[in-house]
Amino acid sequence: AVSGGGYFMIGTVISADMDLIGQMQPHTATRFIKVDMKTALEARHDRSRLLDDIRKALT
Repeated sequence: AVSGGGYFMIGTVISADMDLIGQMQPHTATRFIKVDMKTALEARHDRSRLLDDIRKALT
């Protein structure tokens, strides 16, 4: 449970996937996969590198 809300949290979205989850249509089936902190940080690094490559390609 979170300290401020007092409700049970079944999962969270890692920062690397926030843009993907934000573009999903309502009622789209979603699956949460358990990851550890190391994997989440690696995903964030990979996503950042991909976005940097796209920015470079556009300039």
